[in-house]
Amino acid sequence: MRYQQLIFDVDNTLLNFSAGETVALTTLFEKHGIAPTPSLVAAYQRYNTSLWRQIEAGTLTKDELFAKRFVTFFKEQLGQTVGPEVDQEYLGYLGTQHELMPGAMAMLKQAQRLGYQLGIITNGVAKVQKSRLSESGLAPLFSSVLVSETVGVEKPDPVIFERFFATSEVAPEQSIMIGDGLPSDIVGAHKAYLASVWYNPRRVANTSGVTPTVTVADHQELTDLLTQWAHA
Repeated sequence: MRYQQLIFDVDNTLLNFSAGETVALTTLFEKHGIAPTPSLVAAYQRYNTSLWRQIEAGTLTKDELFAKRFVTFFKEQLGQTVGPEVDQEYLGYLGTQHELMPGAMAMLKQAQRLGYQLGIITNGVAKVQKSRLSESGLAPLFSSVLVSETVGVEKPDPVIFERFFATSEVAPEQSIMIGDGLPSDIVGAHKAYLASVWYNPRRVANTSGVTPTVTVADHQELTDLLTQWAHA
Protein backbone atom coordinates (compact mmCIF):
# COMPACT_ATOMS: atom_id res chain seq x y z
CA MET A 1 0.00 0.00 0.00
CA ARG A 2 1.50 3.30 -1.10
CA TYR A 3 -0.12 5.31 1.74
CA GLN A 4 -1.68 4.01 4.95
CA GLN A 5 -3.47 7.14 6.15
CA LEU A 6 -5.69 9.62 4.30
CA ILE A 7 -6.09 13.02 5.96
CA PHE A 8 -9.06 14.99 4.69
CA ASP A 9 -10.14 18.58 4.69
CA VAL A 10 -13.89 19.00 5.35
CA ASP A 11 -15.31 22.11 3.69
CA ASN A 12 -15.95 21.72 -0.04
CA THR A 13 -13.97 18.46 0.06
CA LEU A 14 -16.30 16.17 1.99
CA LEU A 15 -19.15 18.53 2.91
CA ASN A 16 -20.61 21.18 0.61
CA PHE A 17 -19.72 24.27 2.60
CA SER A 18 -20.78 26.66 -0.17
CA ALA A 19 -24.33 25.28 -0.19
CA GLY A 20 -24.51 25.19 3.60
CA GLU A 21 -23.20 28.73 3.88
CA THR A 22 -25.88 29.97 1.48
CA VAL A 23 -28.67 28.31 3.48
CA ALA A 24 -27.30 29.63 6.79
CA LEU A 25 -26.94 33.16 5.40
CA THR A 26 -30.43 33.07 3.91
CA THR A 27 -31.86 32.07 7.29
CA LEU A 28 -29.87 34.76 9.09
CA PHE A 29 -30.85 37.55 6.72
CA GLU A 30 -34.53 36.56 6.78
CA LYS A 31 -34.51 36.50 10.59
CA HIS A 32 -33.28 40.09 10.48
CA GLY A 33 -35.83 41.20 7.91
CA ILE A 34 -33.35 41.37 5.03
CA ALA A 35 -34.02 40.00 1.55
CA PRO A 36 -31.29 37.38 0.89
CA THR A 37 -30.60 38.31 -2.72
CA PRO A 38 -27.96 36.34 -4.65
CA SER A 39 -25.81 39.47 -4.95
CA LEU A 40 -25.92 40.05 -1.17
CA VAL A 41 -25.01 36.43 -0.42
CA ALA A 42 -22.18 36.58 -2.98
CA ALA A 43 -20.87 39.83 -1.45
CA TYR A 44 -20.73 38.19 1.99
CA GLN A 45 -19.01 35.10 0.62
CA ARG A 46 -16.30 37.21 -1.00
CA TYR A 47 -15.84 39.19 2.21
CA ASN A 48 -15.73 36.07 4.39
CA THR A 49 -13.23 34.37 2.09
CA SER A 50 -10.95 37.40 2.32
CA LEU A 51 -11.10 37.25 6.12
CA TRP A 52 -10.20 33.55 6.19
CA ARG A 53 -7.29 34.20 3.84
CA GLN A 54 -6.04 36.74 6.41
CA ILE A 55 -6.34 34.11 9.14
CA GLU A 56 -4.41 31.61 7.03
CA ALA A 57 -1.75 34.28 6.44
CA GLY A 58 -1.52 34.98 10.18
CA THR A 59 -2.65 38.61 9.92
CA LEU A 60 -6.05 38.12 11.59
CA THR A 61 -7.14 36.00 14.54
CA LYS A 62 -10.32 33.99 14.68
CA ASP A 63 -11.57 36.04 17.65
CA GLU A 64 -11.07 39.18 15.58
CA LEU A 65 -13.01 37.61 12.72
CA PHE A 66 -15.95 36.74 14.97
CA ALA A 67 -15.94 40.21 16.50
CA LYS A 68 -16.00 42.10 13.21
CA ARG A 69 -17.37 39.84 10.47
CA PHE A 70 -21.09 40.58 10.62
CA VAL A 71 -20.72 43.88 12.47
CA THR A 72 -18.74 45.27 9.54
CA PHE A 73 -20.78 43.55 6.82
CA PHE A 74 -24.16 44.73 8.14
CA LYS A 75 -22.87 48.28 8.54
CA GLU A 76 -21.14 48.58 5.16
CA GLN A 77 -23.57 46.58 3.03
CA LEU A 78 -26.88 47.22 4.77
CA GLY A 79 -26.39 50.34 6.86
CA GLN A 80 -27.49 48.44 9.97
CA THR A 81 -25.90 48.20 13.39
CA VAL A 82 -25.63 44.75 14.95
CA GLY A 83 -23.48 43.24 17.67
CA PRO A 84 -20.96 40.39 17.44
CA GLU A 85 -23.59 38.00 18.81
CA VAL A 86 -24.98 37.81 15.26
CA ASP A 87 -21.94 35.72 14.39
CA GLN A 88 -22.93 33.10 16.97
CA GLU A 89 -26.46 33.12 15.58
CA TYR A 90 -25.08 32.45 12.10
CA LEU A 91 -22.81 29.66 13.36
CA GLY A 92 -25.84 28.00 14.91
CA TYR A 93 -27.55 27.90 11.52
CA LEU A 94 -24.35 26.76 9.80
CA GLY A 95 -23.90 23.88 12.22
CA THR A 96 -27.08 22.25 10.91
CA GLN A 97 -25.86 22.20 7.30
CA HIS A 98 -24.23 18.95 6.23
CA GLU A 99 -24.82 18.30 2.53
CA LEU A 100 -22.23 15.85 1.22
CA MET A 101 -20.09 16.51 -1.80
CA PRO A 102 -21.06 14.19 -4.68
CA GLY A 103 -19.52 10.75 -4.24
CA ALA A 104 -17.83 11.57 -0.92
CA MET A 105 -19.54 8.91 1.20
CA ALA A 106 -18.98 6.14 -1.34
CA MET A 107 -15.32 7.14 -1.68
CA LEU A 108 -14.76 7.07 2.09
CA LYS A 109 -16.43 3.69 2.53
CA GLN A 110 -14.34 2.24 -0.27
CA ALA A 111 -11.21 3.72 1.32
CA GLN A 112 -12.13 1.95 4.56
CA ARG A 113 -12.66 -1.34 2.75
CA LEU A 114 -9.25 -0.95 1.15
CA GLY A 115 -7.68 -0.66 4.60
CA TYR A 116 -6.84 3.03 4.78
CA GLN A 117 -6.93 4.83 8.11
CA LEU A 118 -8.96 8.03 7.84
CA GLY A 119 -8.32 11.33 9.60
CA ILE A 120 -9.40 14.97 9.35
CA ILE A 121 -7.59 18.27 9.73
CA THR A 122 -10.02 21.15 9.23
CA ASN A 123 -10.00 24.87 9.78
CA GLY A 124 -13.07 26.23 11.51
CA VAL A 125 -15.11 26.27 14.70
CA ALA A 126 -14.99 23.01 16.63
CA LYS A 127 -18.67 22.82 17.62
CA VAL A 128 -19.79 23.66 14.08
CA GLN A 129 -17.50 21.20 12.32
CA LYS A 130 -18.18 18.35 14.73
CA SER A 131 -21.93 18.92 14.50
CA ARG A 132 -21.83 18.84 10.70
CA LEU A 133 -19.67 15.70 10.64
CA SER A 134 -22.01 13.96 13.07
CA GLU A 135 -25.22 14.98 11.30
CA SER A 136 -23.82 13.95 7.91
CA GLY A 137 -22.97 10.45 9.15
CA LEU A 138 -19.27 10.93 8.43
CA ALA A 139 -17.98 11.08 12.01
CA PRO A 140 -17.83 7.30 12.67
CA LEU A 141 -15.60 6.78 9.64
CA PHE A 142 -12.69 8.75 11.09
CA SER A 143 -10.21 7.63 13.73
CA SER A 144 -9.04 11.18 14.43
CA VAL A 145 -10.49 14.65 13.85
CA LEU A 146 -8.51 17.82 14.51
CA VAL A 147 -10.24 21.22 14.25
CA SER A 148 -7.99 24.27 14.11
CA GLU A 149 -9.85 26.05 16.91
CA THR A 150 -8.74 23.39 19.40
CA VAL A 151 -5.04 23.98 18.72
CA GLY A 152 -5.09 27.72 18.07
CA VAL A 153 -3.53 27.59 14.60
CA GLU A 154 -4.96 27.20 11.12
CA LYS A 155 -3.81 25.40 8.02
CA PRO A 156 -1.38 26.06 6.35
CA ASP A 157 0.62 26.45 9.60
CA PRO A 158 2.69 23.25 9.90
CA VAL A 159 2.06 23.24 13.66
CA ILE A 160 -1.46 21.91 13.13
CA PHE A 161 -0.01 18.96 11.21
CA GLU A 162 2.54 18.36 13.97
CA ARG A 163 -0.28 18.27 16.52
CA PHE A 164 -2.18 15.77 14.40
CA PHE A 165 0.79 13.42 14.07
CA ALA A 166 1.59 13.68 17.79
CA THR A 167 -1.31 11.29 18.38
CA SER A 168 -1.37 9.47 15.04
CA GLU A 169 -0.41 5.81 14.77
CA VAL A 170 0.72 6.38 11.18
CA ALA A 171 3.86 8.32 10.25
CA PRO A 172 3.76 11.41 8.00
CA GLU A 173 5.69 9.53 5.31
CA GLN A 174 2.80 7.05 5.07
CA SER A 175 0.09 9.72 5.01
CA ILE A 176 -1.37 12.03 2.39
CA MET A 177 -3.43 15.24 2.73
CA ILE A 178 -6.56 15.56 0.57
CA GLY A 179 -8.35 18.87 0.15
CA ASP A 180 -9.73 21.53 -2.14
CA GLY A 181 -7.91 24.50 -0.63
CA LEU A 182 -4.68 25.47 -2.35
CA PRO A 183 -3.58 28.08 0.24
CA SER A 184 -4.60 25.93 3.20
CA ASP A 185 -4.52 22.21 2.37
CA ILE A 186 -1.92 21.99 -0.38
CA VAL A 187 0.43 24.72 0.84
CA GLY A 188 0.00 23.36 4.38
CA ALA A 189 0.90 19.85 3.30
CA HIS A 190 3.94 21.21 1.47
CA LYS A 191 5.11 23.07 4.58
CA ALA A 192 4.64 19.91 6.64
CA TYR A 193 6.50 17.77 4.07
CA LEU A 194 3.38 15.74 3.32
CA ALA A 195 2.19 14.31 0.03
CA SER A 196 -1.06 15.89 -1.15
CA VAL A 197 -4.09 15.39 -3.36
CA TRP A 198 -5.70 18.55 -4.65
CA TYR A 199 -9.44 17.98 -5.01
CA ASN A 200 -10.29 20.45 -7.77
CA PRO A 201 -13.83 19.90 -9.10
CA ARG A 202 -14.06 23.45 -10.48
CA ARG A 203 -10.78 22.95 -12.34
CA VAL A 204 -9.37 26.30 -11.22
CA ALA A 205 -5.82 27.31 -12.08
CA ASN A 206 -3.06 26.61 -9.56
CA THR A 207 -1.57 29.98 -8.60
CA SER A 208 -0.12 28.86 -5.27
CA GLY A 209 3.42 28.18 -6.44
CA VAL A 210 3.13 24.71 -4.87
CA THR A 211 2.58 21.57 -6.93
CA PRO A 212 0.40 18.87 -5.32
CA THR A 213 1.43 15.24 -5.61
CA VAL A 214 -1.67 14.60 -7.70
CA THR A 215 -4.85 16.45 -8.72
CA VAL A 216 -8.34 14.93 -9.05
CA ALA A 217 -11.56 16.47 -10.35
CA ASP A 218 -14.11 14.32 -8.49
CA HIS A 219 -14.46 11.63 -5.85
CA GLN A 220 -14.74 8.83 -8.38
CA GLU A 221 -11.33 9.76 -9.74
CA LEU A 222 -10.03 9.82 -6.18
CA THR A 223 -11.58 6.41 -5.49
CA ASP A 224 -9.88 4.94 -8.54
CA LEU A 225 -6.57 6.42 -7.40
CA LEU A 226 -6.93 5.03 -3.87
CA THR A 227 -7.72 1.60 -5.28
CA GLN A 228 -4.64 1.74 -7.47
CA TRP A 229 -2.44 2.76 -4.54
CA ALA A 230 -3.89 0.06 -2.28
CA HIS A 231 -2.81 -2.61 -4.73
CA ALA A 232 0.57 -1.10 -5.55
